[in-house]
Amino acid sequence: MAGGVQIEDDARRWVMWGEIDFSVAHAVKERLAATVAHGPWTIDLSRVTFMDSGGLHLVLLGARRGHRPRLLRTPEHVLQLLEFSGALDLVELVETAPEAPHPEPPHERSAG
Repeated sequence: MAGGVQIEDDARRWVMWGEIDFSVAHAVKERLAATVAHGPWTIDLSRVTFMDSGGLHLVLLGARRGHRPRLLRTPEHVLQLLEFSGALDLVELVETAPEAPHPEPPHERSAG
């Protein structure tokens, strides 16, 4: 089975699917690295069936620059890889897609 990464939402969302291994990482690394500066970004991992250290490297691309990716619907096997590698503190785990903040109507704002 193959794998890959699709870039969406003006480069703020990556959707990973299938087997994210060294060969996939090598093929997409430069393209993904160019999007990290746009931060913050979300990585949907719900369709990842396998990930090795090459995939982990992609997930953590922006961590060196102080960006903390939001990992959406992370499969158990990817959570284990993050935990074993000591990288859980470098990511934000979210179950559902983050929504854009909605401003409160003026009459509902609290004083203070």
